[in-house]
Amino acid sequence: MADEIPSIQILDKKNYFQQALVPLPNALPYPPLAPSSLRLRTVVLSITVNNFTYATLGTLLNWWDVHPLPASTPAPYNDASTYGRISAWGYAEVLESTVPSIAKGTYVWGYVPLGTLAQDLEVKLHSSPAIKDQFFVTSAYRAHVMPIYNRYFISSVGADEIAQKTPEVARDAVLRVMHSTAFLMERFAFSADAARVVAPGMGADEGWSAEDASLDDATVVIFAPGSKAAVTFTTLLQKRVAGAPRRIIGASSASSKAFVQGTGVYDSVVTTSADPITTVGADIGKRLVIFDFGGRAGIASQWATTLAARHASFLFVIVGSGVIDPATAHLVFAAMAKRPPYNAAQVNADDMRRRAMQRVGEETYWSEEAESWEGFRKDGIKGLNATWGEGMEDVIKGWDRLAHGDALPSEGLVFKI
Repeated sequence: MADEIPSIQILDKKNYFQQALVPLPNALPYPPLAPSSLRLRTVVLSITVNNFTYATLGTLLNWWDVHPLPASTPAPYNDASTYGRISAWGYAEVLESTVPSIAKGTYVWGYVPLGTLAQDLEVKLHSSPAIKDQFFVTSAYRAHVMPIYNRYFISSVGADEIAQKTPEVARDAVLRVMHSTAFLMERFAFSADAARVVAPGMGADEGWSAEDASLDDATVVIFAPGSKAAVTFTTLLQKRVAGAPRRIIGASSASSKAFVQGTGVYDSVVTTSADPITTVGADIGKRLVIFDFGGRAGIASQWATTLAARHASFLFVIVGSGVIDPATAHLVFAAMAKRPPYNAAQVNADDMRRRAMQRVGEETYWSEEAESWEGFRKDGIKGLNATWGEGMEDVIKGWDRLAHGDALPSEGLVFKI
């Protein structure tokens, strides 16, 4: 690994379906490592719909800046106005360390680049002695990036588990960040405990009440119910005793319906071509809440327009998006700029986490999230299987599969590089 010629994925920023696998022979040898720094090399990553969201909104939300083009990038890919790198969630190995408490050979989990080029990061450890498994990137070029992307976790996973491609390693790569968002939604933004409620999205911390958050005796409709975040959120929601919804309906594409039904977490599953009025019915309980995890072609908004006109107690929650064709990305931006004619909210994990930690304290927060994740990690999602790839060539193929809609809903694309 030390003598390998590193290669990285580089995307066209405007047409992020176009990618190149670019070798970087001039990146070697690596320079001496600065103090308080780690040299990390990605070893396991997962590609999901999220990666395409990072590309679509990369300029707006600074995602292109997390892992900038290296100085050794050859022309024409060294033009940062045209080309860039997007990140994924997974594991990196510590190749070198000038942080005494983090040894060479340690594995860390977090927001990793798509490539085998090692990255040097200035870091600091968590200030709380009770939180020993976290550190933060302090490199100046990432100071403007949302904190959620600068937080990394020191893992107990070892080289054998990575080499064996265990189910747990795959779930860490595919599902852990999805669980984090789902946990924040279920335990805080839409909490059954009024004392824990926090606002779900960007903007002011105030203006979101326990009534806004309540799903008690509500009819909940989930769009893109086969998405990993949606299944995870619904799984957590179905465990409630107090404040539970009356029913949770998955509104799925026809191609994903069998998988969604197979997860076993929804009270009923319909296709998005169904009549929304008939599907929901007149008796919605206390309110009707739609969560859009990325329904195709704006179908969730169409249902929302129809149903909001019939139900006064209505909320539409935007959680994520599907893979957006670069040719139509401008339409997405235009839709985002418009205020819908019904009550709506948007989720942002970074803001939810900041507020949740302020509400209950960091130690309590991380203890609860870890306990929830360990419980979910044991079994994962019923019917979801890891499809492992090997090397950057397979990463490139996986990106193309997702871009062209060829990945199955029952697959989690994981790569050992």
